[in-house]
Amino acid sequence: MAEGDTKNIMNTYEAYLKHEAGNIITIEECMQIYSKLVESISLCKLEDKDEFWKEFIDRAARYTYIRNQWETMSTEEKMDADDGRTQAHNVVITSLNTLARIVENEGGDASWRSQLGDYRKRIGDFACFVSYITGICNR
Repeated sequence: MAEGDTKNIMNTYEAYLKHEAGNIITIEECMQIYSKLVESISLCKLEDKDEFWKEFIDRAARYTYIRNQWETMSTEEKMDADDGRTQAHNVVITSLNTLARIVENEGGDASWRSQLGDYRKRIGDFACFVSYITGICNR
């Protein structure tokens, strides 16, 4: 590895905040959205809400795992894994939309979903945040 190449694999939060792709979601905003999400789901009376929640957490974790692996994959490995990553991302989005519908159907506040928005990278970043929170809470 040539000198300077380590910058490509040594990520920082500061570098993320300056990412050229834009549509960044800060940790503070993730915390706010996550808190609203948790509160809205906890207020739901739907008997199956815990199953939908567990499904979302599982899907976020699977997507995060794939995304973390991306860092060390070769170009060929990325090409082979790209469809799976897209599919994992899609099911995270579906889970979030399902949770929002559950909340809305009970007259609850699902404003967290519109605050998160529809930009795929932003939603993926949020899924990674959710996996982070889940991981540190289950120590």
